[in-house]
Amino acid sequence: MTHSTAVPPDIRDAFQTHAELYEICGAVQAAMRQAGLSNRVYRLEADKGYFFLRLPRPETAGMVDRFSEAWNINIAARLSIGLPPVFCEPESGVLLTRAVEPAALAPDDLPVHLGQAIGRLHASGANFKGRLSADQVIDAQKKAVSSRSDLLREVGALDEALVELASLETGSLQNVLVPSHGDLSPGNCLATSEKFWLIDWEYSAMAEPEWDIAYTVLEHEFSSAQEHLLLEAYRANGSAQRCPTPRQLEIMKVKCDTVSALWALEQLRQESDRTDFLGFARERRDRALSRAANIIR
Repeated sequence: MTHSTAVPPDIRDAFQTHAELYEICGAVQAAMRQAGLSNRVYRLEADKGYFFLRLPRPETAGMVDRFSEAWNINIAARLSIGLPPVFCEPESGVLLTRAVEPAALAPDDLPVHLGQAIGRLHASGANFKGRLSADQVIDAQKKAVSSRSDLLREVGALDEALVELASLETGSLQNVLVPSHGDLSPGNCLATSEKFWLIDWEYSAMAEPEWDIAYTVLEHEFSSAQEHLLLEAYRANGSAQRCPTPRQLEIMKVKCDTVSALWALEQLRQESDRTDFLGFARERRDRALSRAANIIR
């Protein structure tokens, strides 16, 4: 959901602090707020064109390695997968790109475009900064909510399931790590009439191939047929040897849903009331438990 506003104070402050923004954009005539939880994102209409401006929220300061993000997003831009930044300052987290006009995709076109983009990214041989491990993310999240025993109890059954799954794992693909986007939710995929872009590289890092694939399938709620289309496109774009086995992918789906459940519990710990985080956490927990039971069976 977006809405148009007069130029908000945080944009005026950013332009006063960073003179380069005015040099690039000129005066801002209008700003339209874009959806986003961890950042304030605007589509700007300015003297010199249209832009996307990302301003981090103060409460998320220190939660994202902005220097790694800047390195990774420039690589993604060179690969023509990520929107090229026209201003990027890691110290503040301010990011500016040219705006593009979104276009709708047919339901079966989206998994193909995603498979192509992920396959090209994973096969690029690029060296992203940072390391993304589902197991380490889960451990850190559990530590973050450890002060709330009631919240930890919500995912107690998942602990047991993950231990059982660990005994079944054969490891990821020969311990291969690939440059990964890390957060391929629908809001981070942008189709235009000419190109398909991946945006918001905050959680990009080197990771197992199955992370991006599993996360994409879950967050976009792809059917089995759509998942098949995604995997076909992924293999056809240089990543056939990196494609996880069905079991590896299913196990990673359990871990990704665990990460999502714990993320929601973290929001509750922070007393955020913007949505039904408990309901969301339980939905992801139950889906993870159901999938784990099918794997273990």
